[in-house]
Amino acid sequence: MQRYLAGKCNESERALVEQWYQIHRATDPADIPYDEIEQDLLTVGEQLPAARRQRWFFKTRYVAAATLIAATLVAYLLMVQRNGLSDSTHHPITAADIMPGGNKATLTLADGRHIVLDDISAGNAGTQRDSIVFKNEAGQLTYLSEGTQTGNKRAIPLNTITTPRGGQYRVTLPDGTQVWINAASSLTYAAIDNSGERVVQLKGEAYFEVAKSNGRPFRVITPRQTVEVMGTHFNVNSYPDEPAVKTTLLEGSVKIVGHATDEAVMLRPGQQASLNKESQLSVRQIDINDAVAWKNGLFRFENSDIEAIMRQFARWYDVEVEFEGSKPDIKLWGEAYRNASASQVLDMLAYFDLKYRIETNNSGKRKIIIYT
Repeated sequence: MQRYLAGKCNESERALVEQWYQIHRATDPADIPYDEIEQDLLTVGEQLPAARRQRWFFKTRYVAAATLIAATLVAYLLMVQRNGLSDSTHHPITAADIMPGGNKATLTLADGRHIVLDDISAGNAGTQRDSIVFKNEAGQLTYLSEGTQTGNKRAIPLNTITTPRGGQYRVTLPDGTQVWINAASSLTYAAIDNSGERVVQLKGEAYFEVAKSNGRPFRVITPRQTVEVMGTHFNVNSYPDEPAVKTTLLEGSVKIVGHATDEAVMLRPGQQASLNKESQLSVRQIDINDAVAWKNGLFRFENSDIEAIMRQFARWYDVEVEFEGSKPDIKLWGEAYRNASASQVLDMLAYFDLKYRIETNNSGKRKIIIYT
């Protein structure tokens, strides 16, 4: 589709697209079965180079009826983004636009010192008892221990990394566990590796790749649940404005314990536990790529309502989002890059007959208004 619209198709490619169009030109899009829409788009996708074929498809639909033209145009929009063509020709970026978030965080050391990590260059970020904190060239934080704490009765110093709205950060904990921290989140952890259990406290969202350590459990404590693991990969989303705390397992096994009821569940890879506001735990099989898309630089949605999408959007772009009039009854499937400007992502709303405008209040805070 991209090549066709740019006039770069060869004869056989142009014939394929035009034949497809002629077949459906006189058809009411609401009469076309969704399975047929999906197959048509996959047929076009097969004409793309193999390296792009797996991730080109951006499928969308209304709750009441699948819309062929909307699905095709949004698929084209995604291909434009993926091929680096989101320039001023397609998505003009103005002074009023909102740039995406980036690596931003504040490190609070055990003695109360605050270090703004995005303000310092690579190298020694801070020294505290028994450990040195380093920021590497990639902007990631890691710890070097000056000694072990086996048998040491002194209180273990705690550090906290806090990301703002519009920020994210990656840290390697003293035990070797790697943590990706999403926007508007905080992680509190021991600043040294010790011989006992490993415990961190999380507010917001983070993805963990826990280093294995025989006989030493790793626990993630959130305000409403505790996740217990040995060595595994998982994601925890515990934002207070979300309807449920969601824990998604990619590798290994984890145990989730709800604080209110002490109810516990075990997860297998590919499963997600959901703890709702009524403290009810449930488990379902999901596409794990949806849960960790943020860590991989994507917005990715599967049957998501627009309010859920806009909560992610607001945290990443550090904006407030409001709906003018009734909220649209729309479900979305698809993905878009998180390094795009706000307008580049919001332009997809036009395919659902939605509009938006960006406003700035007296205090300089940006707000996005979505309306029909």
